[in-house]
Amino acid sequence: MDVLALVLLAAQAGDRAGEEQPPLPADLEIPPAPALSWEEELATFRVADGYTVELVAAEPLVHDPVAIAWDERQRLWVCEMRGYMPNVDGEGEREPVGSIAVLTDTDGDGRMDERQVFLDELVLPRAIRPMRGGLLYIEPPDLIFCRDEDGDGRGDAKEIVDTGLGGIESPEHAVNGLLIGIDNWIHCANHPWSYRYRPRDEKWERRRVAQAGQWGIAKDDLGRIFFNTNPDPLRGDPYSSHYAVRNPNHGRAAGVNVRYAHDKRVWPSRITPGVNRGYQPQTLRDDFTLASFTGACGPAIHFGEAFVCEPCGNLVKRYALEEKEDGSYAATNVVEGTDFLTSTDERFRPVNLAGGPDGALYVVDMYRGVIQHRIFVTSFLRKQILERELEQPIGLGRIWRVVNEDAELPDGPDLAKASWTQLVACLSHPNVWWRDTAQRLLIEEGRDDSDAIELVRELAADDTASPLGRMHALWALEGMNRLNARLVSRALRAEDQQLVAAAARCADSSLNTRGELSEAMLKVLRRTGSPFLRRQILLSLDGSSLFVAQHMAMLFDPESRAEREAVLSGVGGHELDLVRHVVQLGAWSGEEPGRREFLKLLARAVGREGISDNLDQLLLVAARRPVQQVWQRDAIIEGLLAARPKGPDGKPSFLHLREEPVVFDKLAALGPKAEELAASLAWPGRDDVELPVVRPLTGDERARFERGRELYAITCAQCHQASGLGEEGKGPPLRSSPYVLGPEERLTRIVRWGLTGPVVVDGRTWDLEMPAWSSGDEDLAALLTYIRREWGHGAEPVTKATVAAVAEAVGKRSQPFTIQELEEPPEGSDR
Repeated sequence: MDVLALVLLAAQAGDRAGEEQPPLPADLEIPPAPALSWEEELATFRVADGYTVELVAAEPLVHDPVAIAWDERQRLWVCEMRGYMPNVDGEGEREPVGSIAVLTDTDGDGRMDERQVFLDELVLPRAIRPMRGGLLYIEPPDLIFCRDEDGDGRGDAKEIVDTGLGGIESPEHAVNGLLIGIDNWIHCANHPWSYRYRPRDEKWERRRVAQAGQWGIAKDDLGRIFFNTNPDPLRGDPYSSHYAVRNPNHGRAAGVNVRYAHDKRVWPSRITPGVNRGYQPQTLRDDFTLASFTGACGPAIHFGEAFVCEPCGNLVKRYALEEKEDGSYAATNVVEGTDFLTSTDERFRPVNLAGGPDGALYVVDMYRGVIQHRIFVTSFLRKQILERELEQPIGLGRIWRVVNEDAELPDGPDLAKASWTQLVACLSHPNVWWRDTAQRLLIEEGRDDSDAIELVRELAADDTASPLGRMHALWALEGMNRLNARLVSRALRAEDQQLVAAAARCADSSLNTRGELSEAMLKVLRRTGSPFLRRQILLSLDGSSLFVAQHMAMLFDPESRAEREAVLSGVGGHELDLVRHVVQLGAWSGEEPGRREFLKLLARAVGREGISDNLDQLLLVAARRPVQQVWQRDAIIEGLLAARPKGPDGKPSFLHLREEPVVFDKLAALGPKAEELAASLAWPGRDDVELPVVRPLTGDERARFERGRELYAITCAQCHQASGLGEEGKGPPLRSSPYVLGPEERLTRIVRWGLTGPVVVDGRTWDLEMPAWSSGDEDLAALLTYIRREWGHGAEPVTKATVAAVAEAVGKRSQPFTIQELEEPPEGSDR
């Protein structure tokens, strides 16, 4: 059975399960939702005081738009996902009807009037970025670069940049974005393998980052990345997330994928019963308006404020942003009880936002009745779609401009024809669109031009220039491969801490931070008390140099989790050397806040790396600690215990060595924790340990497991990830989870009816909404069998009979469970 058939089967089973989803009140009067002309839709808007809404483009110039981007000629590129959900069952979704068009305002009146199709016959295209004289775009499952080589306005020369990215089966949960950062990397949201990209020397590079986001990605002036998930409107990385994943021995460092908006309430201007889980009490208010985000997407940071789309509520939210000392943000509603842009038209579907050359905020309106993808449509919503005839028409779409009536921004030159002097001047423009575009053009066209390079260097060295302009100049030089230590050292002495942080990031991106620059950065670390800047300096210093790592150990604050994590992220493969150094420091002889945790995490990294000789040496270090430094020994032992991998039952297993460690006989005498560690060491020939044995699956169980693998990829991996390790803001880890490996009846309840409220997994609290499983008993048994036997798990498979028995015991239920309910003994139990 292919994947599409599985999806349709799940949808049909969801209809049967939907009998338990209570309908809307019979006397509820829902306003009609006919398809309106753009003039009629414009009249339905309510926008914040001081702003006006104007049309930029509508059908037939644009159809089913999902993303837009401007080029240097101020032409508007539009990605059109015309095959998305032709009807409630998604029939025909894979037809090659998608397109990418270029819109031009030929008469300068602010409204597009010419359309040129650059690419067509595409299947569900989802992201675009004009650059390098062509277009980078995503057509699932590929990331492609395309040029128009014959000058006819249509793309013809295609280069596959990357593939295997998914996006056909579940368009809601696949890679998108293609945001060019200030760091010259192209950033994505929801990338299955967590990559960012950049062109360099006619080749494409990719580099791992921390996976995050669902649909849409944005950045602030410093280049910090913002994203969201459907129920979680604004999250972000206070520092570049590539640092967080560079040391596999430590794991993902803390401090990325941070929630900025804790208030998730929204205020539509019409009732919104047509949301997917509107039957759940917390989804709609008593007046049947959407209570909080359920479809957050397409964030934008626009002149210091955050804007977020909510197509399910037919609105755009506006948040004020307050920067904290550590570089993160607190996002709060600008006006209580109302939202920035709302509509009484149910077909207004804002799905993406972008700033423009004129300083306005541009809104991508997919304009349609059905926005929820077929995989997740509940019978509650399906019934409304059919009864209220929301499936048709399709193929419409609008682009709106929201203008701040009080904003007065300078114009700029024609960037496609601008001189080097004009481009460099634009690096200091108050509108980020001009700064970003000028930086890109200088890199693409000026990297080999001595005049361009010299002008950019002059700006980077100009102490009287704006910090933003100098920042962009430094990054332009980094992209041109023309950055030097002298310019970075000069910027490191600046008063503006954001400029200093940008200089440090530029340096570690393209220069050696061991020599002269390490001294300059260590000076910054000695003089600054800014948590934001201190973390960036620690991230940028080259921890693979023992000299640098030793100085970092003396200068960082171990009580600060942010600083601990920054150091640990950068010393991958050198943790044992740093342990040896730290325990010899006289200043570290006494236990003070944070020191034990730091040593523990270093030891855990050594254990996770699993090099037998290093483990043996670390045990020697622990055993030889003097009595007055017993806390150091205990920290090392605790770290090694924490490094033990989980066994098939989810419990700590063994650390494997090549041979018996030299100090093994002494470990048991060092206390209970050391005795526990001794029992957790295994090597060839040790006969007093017994490794767990997992019963192999039968033929029928193996078939069930494989079916579960397919189902997991379609419906679960988007949040819990293919690795089972989960993702912040989406879903907790399943790997070694007691909820996965524990009682199968409890697991069945969680997946079959969903879970709401806080749950603690692996010491961390997750407070998300898990939707109910919408397929039949056989598929559910297959899914549960898969997660109980994947990733080294060894729990017993789940049968269809078990699932049916649990369903019979629970009876009619439409609400998700809470952990408190699941942990209470069943009625009539003796427990």
